[in-house]
Amino acid sequence: MGVNKAFFCCLLLFATSLSQAEKIEFAAEQRKQTAQQALDTVKDLSREIQQLKTNIVGLNKDLRLMEEELLFPSSSQVSVFVSLDIGQFFKLESIKVKLDGKQVVSHIYSDKQRNALARGGVQRLYLTNLNLGEHTLSAFFTGIGPNGRPYKRASELNFTKQKGSHYIELAVVDDFSKQEPTFIIKQW
Repeated sequence: MGVNKAFFCCLLLFATSLSQAEKIEFAAEQRKQTAQQALDTVKDLSREIQQLKTNIVGLNKDLRLMEEELLFPSSSQVSVFVSLDIGQFFKLESIKVKLDGKQVVSHIYSDKQRNALARGGVQRLYLTNLNLGEHTLSAFFTGIGPNGRPYKRASELNFTKQKGSHYIELAVVDDFSKQEPTFIIKQW
């Protein structure tokens, strides 16, 4: 009986260890499935977050357009733009604009901005609402002129604001006949 008892104990130990191994394998498989489910959930959430970001960007754009339409209705809107010809005789450093005697905007230019303007770019410098009637716009240009000397010039425009959008361009143009820059304020 001693052999049978030992055999029975070994058999019981073996069965117990098999049961433990099956439990370990089952637990490992459950952890693997849980990890895969968590990974799938994270991927789904990531896709949803990206879609929400895209929607927010679109809504922000729409909101900005609506805000601009409310704040600056086209019937009273005035936009001031800056353009620069080749810039051989003048290196634009800053512009200051006064509207009806009050300074409304000033801007200091970086090399990158000057290069963009010299390549034909146009900058919207200022946007506002104006009542119908007579107005005066003064622009003060500061920079480096011919022979590398500091150069300051002012230009003024008297204009009548009528119903509808009004566009004004502050243009710096090279005058090759005089070998110096010309500062022009144009209405569109």
